[in-house]
Amino acid sequence: MMRKKYILLLLASIVLASCTPSKKPLTQQELTFIVPGSPDGGWDALANSVKTVIEKEKLTKYNVQIIYEEGEGGNDGWAHLKESGPHTIAMTSSLLLTNNLLGHSTLNYREFTPLATMASEWQAVIVMDDSPIQSITDFMQRLKKQPNLYPIGIEPQFGNDDQIAFSEAARATGLSAASLRFFRYSNGDELLSALQAGEIAAASLSSSQSETFAKEENVRIIAISSPERLGHLPDVPTWKEQGIDVVFPHWRGVMGSGEMSEPEKEQWSSLLNAVQSSPYWAEELEKNHWTPFYRNSEDTAALLEADMKKYRYIMNQK
Repeated sequence: MMRKKYILLLLASIVLASCTPSKKPLTQQELTFIVPGSPDGGWDALANSVKTVIEKEKLTKYNVQIIYEEGEGGNDGWAHLKESGPHTIAMTSSLLLTNNLLGHSTLNYREFTPLATMASEWQAVIVMDDSPIQSITDFMQRLKKQPNLYPIGIEPQFGNDDQIAFSEAARATGLSAASLRFFRYSNGDELLSALQAGEIAAASLSSSQSETFAKEENVRIIAISSPERLGHLPDVPTWKEQGIDVVFPHWRGVMGSGEMSEPEKEQWSSLLNAVQSSPYWAEELEKNHWTPFYRNSEDTAALLEADMKKYRYIMNQK
């Protein structure tokens, strides 16, 4: 029995061999990336970008598979990660924190192993091309007069950055966040369909997703939460230049299960550092119009702690 236990521990210890920017490969048959949402969303883009760089740089000779666990605003995917071994990681964001704060999930960020924060982007507000809403200032004025007539769509869960960012912008204009009507949709396709059908007056979502919709679906972007206009969206005004003094980034990162040992965490951290150090990663950032926002494991843990306090404060505001 003791020999069997020793062998199991030994196997666990070599699941991930050391990986450094010098491209020493991992020695695991297959690495699994969990996307806790639908294909074509932000988590999916992150998983595919990391996978692309790993393969181009040949950081491991084994396959990297991406699996999708859509449901409960990321909770189903993160629950899967909790039961997984050290060869599996999951994409994450601040939704892990807000799900817990709002009681949508019992999962706590301290139950997992933070590995890295890889990138961030901004929040945007979109309307249909033929909408009478002309700007974010116009929209806020309409909401002040008749908030019930102008529901705002978000996905995939209440309490995510889509909802919080818009609520913060509304509060900055003197609007009570409690007066706003938010409709939740499971994924971007459902959100877009609701906007096209007139179920919602506008949608609050990530800048990259809004840009995709604006290119293909007769949608206008009326505001973005960046401090300055983005070079690839020069015609989209920021909230700040429209008189709303809010800047709101939306980060995405990677975490492992809570059972991950210190050597396993260091090996994953080394791999992800090699990814973000690659010139191919710079290409992925540009392609997705992300902002560089790399944080290592320790700094990601500090970010989670700080954001938990920030979101707890925000949610106590009226």
